Amino acid sequence: MAEIEYEEKNKHFLFNWIPSVFFYPHKALQKISTSLKAIWQTPLLVISCLVLINVLVSGNLKNKAAMSGEITYPTDYQYWTPEQQAQYTQTLQSTQGPVFVYVLPAITALIGVWIGWLILGGLLHLSTTLLGGRGSTAISMNIVAWGSLPLALRALVQIIYMLAAQKSISNPGLSGFSPIGDSGILIFIGLLFRLIDIYILWQILLLILGIRISTGLSTVKSSGGVILAVLVILLLQTGLAFAASMLSNLSITRPFFF
Repeated sequence: MAEIEYEEKNKHFLFNWIPSVFFYPHKALQKISTSLKAIWQTPLLVISCLVLINVLVSGNLKNKAAMSGEITYPTDYQYWTPEQQAQYTQTLQSTQGPVFVYVLPAITALIGVWIGWLILGGLLHLSTTLLGGRGSTAISMNIVAWGSLPLALRALVQIIYMLAAQKSISNPGLSGFSPIGDSGILIFIGLLFRLIDIYILWQILLLILGIRISTGLSTVKSSGGVILAVLVILLLQTGLAFAASMLSNLSITRPFFF
């Protein structure tokens, strides 16, 4: 196994750590869990840059589709009432400006990355402390940041797909497997499925490994603490999206929360 090179004094950005998180996760997270410094800047910067590029590419494709008269309808569009369908079309026409296509999605994405990191880090530290872990808040925040690098890879894969296919992603995650219907519970499940993909599962595995190393908890307790924290985040995000969907009677696109 190749030796991994780590931080030097006064080095704020640790881009050389990134490959090790993917290829040597145990060794990388072991080093991260022993650092007393705030070393979360690099992964959050990478994730932020990639989600912004994702927004730019997606917005450009949506503009092209709007100019050509092409409209992408939600999978359950046929179950909506005529009034809801008309409202959806009217809303699309009124939200084609750069503020709605680029600015607001970019702000939402960045808020999702940074606020999501803060909430998940706090929840993770709380849950592992209640389970008897001996980790600190600073270490938890570092682990959450570095353990979330699969989300950067997800954004990169989506960018490559959109550029290659020249179309935006309308059904992310497992939304293609969600039950179709107009009842509240089915809409809620559909929104939840949009948040679940292989990259979230990858993130969970990295967080479990990092928490087990940093807190000394067993694999079972580490898994329970991480899954509980991530589940709270996913349910909170789904609840907010569901509330917005009910208020507007429109299908809400996926934000980039952890």
